Amino acid sequence: MSPRLKSVISSLYRPALGKGRRVFAVSRAEAEQLPRLPAVAVVSITAPARPPASLEGFDFLLRLQFEDVDFLNPDLSNRAKEKMSGAFTADQAALILGFVESLPESIHTIVIHCEGGFSRSSAVALSLHRLYDYQVEIDRLEQANPSVVAMLTRSASSLKKSK
Repeated sequence: MSPRLKSVISSLYRPALGKGRRVFAVSRAEAEQLPRLPAVAVVSITAPARPPASLEGFDFLLRLQFEDVDFLNPDLSNRAKEKMSGAFTADQAALILGFVESLPESIHTIVIHCEGGFSRSSAVALSLHRLYDYQVEIDRLEQANPSVVAMLTRSASSLKKSK
């Protein structure tokens, strides 16, 4: 077990400091090793061709599948263009926001995973930090997928206007 995973697991047993929640972006392999705690919610992001992560036992679990593609970037590579049909959608953004907003107050930590723990999960974590002021490891979110961040921000703005 890596030192970082040990640190994340240790943090899961303690509420976030101050007011609000804490969010961690981790890899699939790390998420599958997490203890199943009642104060932890999980957003599981896998690639469309991959099987679901082994996360049984979490009371609050949202599973999504989408490709890791920066779909708003006008200079996409041919490989990225091939993944466009499986890109993140506004409906998926609304699912994430609805999931987070419906969590009971007893949830003090949200763990978000994708395959590597760098792009898609970091984008969701960064968005939750910006939208809800959740605590994050900001230095670990540098590779956040900008299109996912933009879509979540847009969806949050649309939801606020419709309320």
